[in-house]
Amino acid sequence: MYNANVNNAPASIMKKNRGGDIDSEVILKALEARDEEIKGFSEKAAKEILSIKDRLMDLEQKGARRRGPATATGDDAVGKMAETFTKSSQFEMLKSGAPTTGRVTVDNVSIKALTNAGQGVADSTGYSASPQRQVGLFNDPRRELSLLDYLPSLPATSSSFEYVQLKDYENNASEQEEEGQQKAESNIDSELETANIATIAHWTRASKQVLDDTPVLGQQIGSLLNYGLLEKLEARLIAGPGGKGKIKGLLGYAVPHEVVGSLLPVDAIGQAVTAMKNSGWQARLIIMNPNDWFTISSERDADGQYVLGSPRDPAPPVLWGVPLITSGSMPAGTVLLLDTTQLAMLDREQPTLMLSREDGSNFTSNLVTLLAELRAGLAVFSVGAVRSVDIAQQPEG
Repeated sequence: MYNANVNNAPASIMKKNRGGDIDSEVILKALEARDEEIKGFSEKAAKEILSIKDRLMDLEQKGARRRGPATATGDDAVGKMAETFTKSSQFEMLKSGAPTTGRVTVDNVSIKALTNAGQGVADSTGYSASPQRQVGLFNDPRRELSLLDYLPSLPATSSSFEYVQLKDYENNASEQEEEGQQKAESNIDSELETANIATIAHWTRASKQVLDDTPVLGQQIGSLLNYGLLEKLEARLIAGPGGKGKIKGLLGYAVPHEVVGSLLPVDAIGQAVTAMKNSGWQARLIIMNPNDWFTISSERDADGQYVLGSPRDPAPPVLWGVPLITSGSMPAGTVLLLDTTQLAMLDREQPTLMLSREDGSNFTSNLVTLLAELRAGLAVFSVGAVRSVDIAQQPEG
């Protein structure tokens, strides 16, 4: 828009005649020049407005060609909107050079005119909207891994670990009744034991693009791989079969406790705790299957009252003063008692996550290999420090 303030006029308009008055001829020429400039602007604006009108009319005609029933839906809505706008007073003001934005409310146009594909009523125009995607990887259940928190860790520096294990000890200590008499001899039976250091590993592939574009997904894949290592390690520490390159688990070392009498499962466990104490060991941890712990913790007395806690206030996982953990890797019906001072998890290599583009054809196919790996073993220094109790054959309360 133009501001007709005389202060913005060219310097020539201020030229005075000899008498000191402003020259009228100069003023007229300046005004004529300004009129020409305004006229040019007006013609240009008119052409642009006509162009806009032509485009709107074109949209209206296309809508008329495509419309079905005479309802204000889909392309009909576009045509009606164009017609309403071109006939509105706001558009007329715009053609007259009004410096404003034309806003026209189109009545009687159903909101069903544009709907999500397959979600609208009849005669709606479907539009495939992109779904929102939540970042991350879901459906990833993880069991609690508690055994590693209780076992002492011992650094290992080789592919195997040797130690001397006490098998049997016969204490024959006695008095020497007479001088020169042969003193009593005790028997100590030991054996060289070798614990394997097992390599537990797994890998997967992902495209370089997905790792670059969704960093959170890459982190979750790495976390899932590392968790898989620890879950497998706990399972092997409990029930590993042993043999070449494999961990021999606690069940393989355990000395079975012979239950005396017909006892409830909880009493059979208490009897084994006492037997360990009588042998010089201290039960410091109990491991059982989650289903067995539920059976014990939900026992009721003759009046129907819970013996250990209640559903609202469950009993803490402790039996006979010994902490208890549950693991799905523990077979149901069997309970382990451990003196953890006589055990060690052999830590050769902590969980490590490695990424490589040089694996196979990764480089040319833009893939990345993710490899998670750890090396560990188990040392049981004293056989009597691990006891197993069969509670499957004991009567239930």
